[in-house]
Amino acid sequence: MEKRNIPLLIILGLFVVLILTAIIGAFFNVPVIALNEPEISIASFDYWSIAHFLWGVSLFVIAFTIGWIIKNRTGTPKDPINDPEFKSFVLYWLIIVIISGLWELIENTLLYFVGIKVIFDSATNIITDITIWGIGGCVSWYMTDLMFLSDKYLRAYYIYGFMCLTMGLIIFIAFGFASTHY
Repeated sequence: MEKRNIPLLIILGLFVVLILTAIIGAFFNVPVIALNEPEISIASFDYWSIAHFLWGVSLFVIAFTIGWIIKNRTGTPKDPINDPEFKSFVLYWLIIVIISGLWELIENTLLYFVGIKVIFDSATNIITDITIWGIGGCVSWYMTDLMFLSDKYLRAYYIYGFMCLTMGLIIFIAFGFASTHY
């Protein structure tokens, strides 16, 4: 198996986790999708899910960029087009998953106790949030890997980034409006 396909397999596995989490949550009367304001943070998916995906994408790009700069700051930089480092990609993705877990911990403790957050997230919401961060990171991992493997994918990488940002904002605004006004 090519190392390039590993993020795709991880994405597939994470989608299975999302589906199972939503099914188990529904079995315990947890809404699958938040369609109104009281269900936000309780349902498996709410309009914040889009933001978690975008954070996963963004943080991977930031982690990759910082890591690449640190590795190439002295001497002659390695040519990443000929030598993509699989272990680094895995490390950057794991950093994102750890950050997402820490964020959920902070969000459901500190932000709740200082009054910024008014309700604790449900277990299914926490699991899907962390999983969606991971999916965003894997998508960015795959696209970054493609970008550094071949010059012909550079245009696709930038188109992908623009599409993620645009669609993320549109969907985030639409879900947010629908969830808080109906």
